Amino acid sequence: MFKPRFERLQSLLGKTPVNIGHRGARGLAPENTLVSFLVGSDSTHYFELDTMLCGSGELVVIHDFTVDRTTDGEGKVAEIPYRQLAELDAGGFFSEDFEGEQIPTLSQIIQTLPENTVFDIELKSEGKREEQENLAKAVVKLIRKFQLQNRIWVSSFDWELVDLVRKEEPEVLRGLLIEKGESLNERYMDFEPDLILPHFSACSKEFVSKCNSESLLVIPYTPNTEEEWNSLIEAGVSGLITDYPDRLAQFLAK
Repeated sequence: MFKPRFERLQSLLGKTPVNIGHRGARGLAPENTLVSFLVGSDSTHYFELDTMLCGSGELVVIHDFTVDRTTDGEGKVAEIPYRQLAELDAGGFFSEDFEGEQIPTLSQIIQTLPENTVFDIELKSEGKREEQENLAKAVVKLIRKFQLQNRIWVSSFDWELVDLVRKEEPEVLRGLLIEKGESLNERYMDFEPDLILPHFSACSKEFVSKCNSESLLVIPYTPNTEEEWNSLIEAGVSGLITDYPDRLAQFLAK
């Protein structure tokens, strides 16, 4: 019977609650770009990011299934080769100060940030089985290549994707994301998670206590105010995924 790897995850997190930058530092720089992680690195070395396969098979770091919202281009990420994605402006939508920022590959992010950086790698798939399998295999291959087993966990709203990673590489820590307004269904333990990642609005003391009683740590997304941080810390969460890691660092220091 699977038992969540509570102590291993606690060791990875260290002193809690952990300050985790959302898509790098989404409130400070264009999300999921290299500069967003570099800016966030002034405040934390824990980051959440999104990854999916592009048209030429590379793992790219982007949230949406299309490039429309965060670049000056149009089209589905899965249909565009990386050489074309790299030509798009992924910073100008945030501010003219960031014009020219590129969509990075996951390898670029991993290789650029310091070796003590810890990643919550959110896997993005539109649900097609072949796409899911290819993504899981690609992520596990990258984890092995860069020997990331002890400084990452994978997560997804698509729990089947998390399960495919488990089958490919059982040693990888795993998290289940929960949509805003939804609750854990009775099957969540079938996916053998190590942590639960709910919308912060779901994190009552009772919810966190129930998860902890099953050796599951809870790290909510995306609280951005002191009032929200206070409430979540009182509830007993182990980390906070925020758009403003700089503000959260100052708050935690107090």
